[in-house]
Amino acid sequence: MKKTLFKAGIVFILILFLAALPMIMKVNEKGDSIDWNMEKLPEIYASFIIEMSQGSLGTYQLGQQEREISADIGNNFVTSLEIVLVGVIAGVVLSIFFGIFISRFRFTRIINLMINLLAAIPDFILIIVSLIIAVKIFKQTGIRVISLRPDTGALNIWFPMILVSLAPTLYLFKLVGVKYFQTSGEDYIRTAVAKGMGVNYINFHHVFKNVEPFIVAELTKVISLAIGNLFIIEYLLNVSGITKFIFQSNEVQPIAIGLFCMLLISVAVYFSVRALLYLFKRGFVYE
Repeated sequence: MKKTLFKAGIVFILILFLAALPMIMKVNEKGDSIDWNMEKLPEIYASFIIEMSQGSLGTYQLGQQEREISADIGNNFVTSLEIVLVGVIAGVVLSIFFGIFISRFRFTRIINLMINLLAAIPDFILIIVSLIIAVKIFKQTGIRVISLRPDTGALNIWFPMILVSLAPTLYLFKLVGVKYFQTSGEDYIRTAVAKGMGVNYINFHHVFKNVEPFIVAELTKVISLAIGNLFIIEYLLNVSGITKFIFQSNEVQPIAIGLFCMLLISVAVYFSVRALLYLFKRGFVYE
């Protein structure tokens, strides 16, 4: 319990420190160095705690308007959560499906080659190229693939979901492929094959059970990749997500609230994927 509280306190201090950087870090008048006003930190921490203790999340600037954070944060939080959750789950499902259960087929090897080629390209370049392709499709066919208006509903959400899923899928696909190759050479797999067990049985009851711990161990990194891409995608596609509070303000309160919400999204996605893997094992592996 004490360790948990200590870790939570460290996270709280670090997030508020990151949110306070625009206030405590200034370029001097000559423009040749950075001045640090660390003496403002106690006041910033105290102001945030007092604001929260009064039951208020504070305000943020939207254009010329000053709006309450609590009035907008609900929908923005759900939007970002949906994008990251679907993106990470898609990456996990696709990597397991192609990397384990149908990896023996020839077309999967072709997909694996394409994935390896795409993995060599930086995520930012992939996102930009995807946007260019979407614009080309609209010009050639008139089919609107994306929309830069935040009030277009699913049209403004599904394409960001695909883009967020790129990094988790590329990373997990390579990881699962390597672990599948290593596991397939183990003695217990050879024994199962020698006993005449079916390929699907071996994949479900032996291969998946030994690959799954590696997926869980890398899940935090996968979520961090998705969160990193979320910042880029919501900004470029004008998605009304939680990053709006971080990009559109240089004040401590909205930035801190946005970062705390990002942390909550990461935790929610982590436990959701863990629950999905657990249900999959209970339904198919331990039947």
